[in-house]
Amino acid sequence: MSYEEAPPKPIMALRVGVTGHRSSRLSADQIARIDRQIQSTLAAIAECVGRALDRYRLQYADAEPILYFVSALADGADTLAAKRAVESGWRLLAPLPFSTDTYASDFSEEDRKEFDALLARADAVAELDGFRDSPVAEERAYLQAGLVTVDQSDLVIAVWDGQEARGIGGTAMIKEEAVTAGKAVIWLNAAADKSPILVRPDSSEVEIDQAILKAEIDSVVAPPGTDEVEHSFAGQSTHALHAYETFSDESSHRLNYGSFFQFWEKVFAGRWPSVNLRNALPQEQMELERKSTLAQKLQSSPHDQAVLNDLIIPRFAWADHLAVHYGNLYRSSYFFNYLFAAMAVFLALFDLVAGEFGFGSKTVWISIEVTLIVLILSVTIAGKRGRWHEKWIDYRQLAEELRQYRLYFLTLGRGVSEELTKGEGGEAAGWVDWYFDATRREAGMTSGSFDPGEIRLIAETILDEEIRPQIAYHNRKAKTLHAMEHRLHHLGEYAFGATLLVCLVYLTLAFNAGKTTEFQKWAYTAKNDIKGLVTMLTGFLPALGAAFFGIRVQGEFGSTAERSHATAAQLSAIETKFQALASSDKPRLDVLRLRVEEAARAMLMENLDWRLLYISKPLNLPG
Repeated sequence: MSYEEAPPKPIMALRVGVTGHRSSRLSADQIARIDRQIQSTLAAIAECVGRALDRYRLQYADAEPILYFVSALADGADTLAAKRAVESGWRLLAPLPFSTDTYASDFSEEDRKEFDALLARADAVAELDGFRDSPVAEERAYLQAGLVTVDQSDLVIAVWDGQEARGIGGTAMIKEEAVTAGKAVIWLNAAADKSPILVRPDSSEVEIDQAILKAEIDSVVAPPGTDEVEHSFAGQSTHALHAYETFSDESSHRLNYGSFFQFWEKVFAGRWPSVNLRNALPQEQMELERKSTLAQKLQSSPHDQAVLNDLIIPRFAWADHLAVHYGNLYRSSYFFNYLFAAMAVFLALFDLVAGEFGFGSKTVWISIEVTLIVLILSVTIAGKRGRWHEKWIDYRQLAEELRQYRLYFLTLGRGVSEELTKGEGGEAAGWVDWYFDATRREAGMTSGSFDPGEIRLIAETILDEEIRPQIAYHNRKAKTLHAMEHRLHHLGEYAFGATLLVCLVYLTLAFNAGKTTEFQKWAYTAKNDIKGLVTMLTGFLPALGAAFFGIRVQGEFGSTAERSHATAAQLSAIETKFQALASSDKPRLDVLRLRVEEAARAMLMENLDWRLLYISKPLNLPG
């Protein structure tokens, strides 16, 4: 099915980067041997990926796997490996330390022709903002290109002589950065004829064979497992693979099941309770996102347009649509349960008053009460079996990670840190992290030039399309939730206060009732006349107050409002930093990436706090 009919499955992809010595440090014999080892290594990796797709075909899209090769195209090992990869059908991603014209001075006339030929065949070329006004600046440019290569890779080939680093940004340093970043390194010894060695993230080394390579690639591309996990927030046993398969089988939902919640949300917030019975479909949201200023201003290449329009935006739209749908179901359900549980109490007691006036009968009221109780039970059972609460939390996490990934992708960012996606119940969302990582691998790398004008444009666009709208959104959200919290709190107090007042009125009448004076006779008669009403009100009003309290506790409106207020404050501080970057004469890419990471972190931390807050609040019967 297409991404317009169901949430798209990712295409299996693997990104292999390279760091290696320049031609000046390699003899002809070494180059010939390294060339053979590169070819055999790439072929072995491609074979392992093909076999992985055979094993996991049901979890991936029905398409050939994508093999990306990431190389800064320095003369020597970088260019040699990139040339062999392209010849073998790999897609080339080239993060260059300088602009193409500046970088050209690194190459001889013959090497420049090979460099230009590789650029012409590259899927994406990112010209970083390095410059050569000093030796230190030049070293930093090579280091930045090496770090971007590591960031954009799942596995790194290091053509290295085993010696200590001789300078900043050299092969030894980039190899260590890869290991530190948790990436496995395939070490091809540049100085000696030795078998390739796999250097694991724990720095252990083992000679590579087919089984070891298969296990390493599996650790990157394998879908979530089938080990049973007891979801602390779902109250039932499930596993990550089943949760992912359920997601991939989802369909769109036109009817807005959140209308009940949205009506009462606006009532309790003191706004006009208008509701929309129709949900925006994923296809409609895709079109809206594609027309957004963020997408339009920053689509500097056909490659980026395809990634944004056909990969990131559709997956975000589906995750967001489903998160809204199940969130609406969940919230409407607990509003329904609490309010109608109070109404069931009212109906159970209503005959005490209505019977005196011959209005209806106890059978009628009890029948309606039973109907409400059956509805409450049905909604709760449907919510638990349908895992509305679990899906709402997981799909919202995925949507937020994908929304922030637009910024990471366009600025060569590393992506979402694991510390922001884990926590209580984090293992239950393992499929979310896997799906996001698979999407990130499939997307490859942005393509374009990071000159000062482009960096300023990106900063300004993120300010206008992300930071400021998010500040306004969280301020509005905090205001609405604070209003709901206060009104529900006061309504609960009023309900218990009214109960006290009714009791005091009845006790006053009972204390003064008698048969001596006219007042005592009136009090005696009034007491007996309102006995049924008093019984009904003293039963119903506390139940209504408890319903308001239950909605407050389940909704956590006050805590969520405080978190939104704090997020708006954080983003306001980050807004100032973006403004400084956007107005800088010499804006730098590393500063832009840092600012994007700060902004994304603030927004993802808000989502993590929200997730932890609601994990312990599954849909239950009102008690």
